[in-house]
Amino acid sequence: MLVKGRCLKITNKLFFLITVFLISKTVIADNTKTRLLDYNKSLDNSSALFIQSDGENMQEGIIYIGSKRIKVEYINPQKITIVISKNRGMYVNYELMETEYFNTNKSLVKIFYKIFMGDNFFKNSSLEVLSSNILIKDSFEIDDNFYKIEIIYENNPLKIRKVKVKENNQTLEIGFYNHNKSEKISKDFFSLINPFLNN
Repeated sequence: MLVKGRCLKITNKLFFLITVFLISKTVIADNTKTRLLDYNKSLDNSSALFIQSDGENMQEGIIYIGSKRIKVEYINPQKITIVISKNRGMYVNYELMETEYFNTNKSLVKIFYKIFMGDNFFKNSSLEVLSSNILIKDSFEIDDNFYKIEIIYENNPLKIRKVKVKENNQTLEIGFYNHNKSEKISKDFFSLINPFLNN
């Protein structure tokens, strides 16, 4: 009887510790998600340099984040601009003097828009808090294409550092650095008007 009582006490303590651990892990995850959402919302009027690679090609540029639009300027190896709003995007190739419009909801840029515009992208995502980084993992489908995404944030200070998207055997990685949160960007800077119309 004495052994049974001790076993019951140990089991109760173990159950209590596991419950506290799971609850504290959930609280930490919820707090981290709130921090990430607040950070993403604070990106309004900011910019960052980036390097993008698909494993074969590398591109460099700068991303500007406005209150309702994002502008991505590829600088190297060729000049290309992409402007993204909630439902519409514009692709400009300066070398070819070509402009194309597209539906952002049917494109991979939809995910980038949600991340940078402070949308609750992390609602159903897996979240792992490491010592110096926060790792977000999720998967989604757009027009019958299945994607896996990983987002890496520096933990202290909180900054987005990398977005990795996998589709089948293709991987796209974008690393962000030299963040600038004090950009004063005019609304016209994010225009979706064809830049070649006046020429």
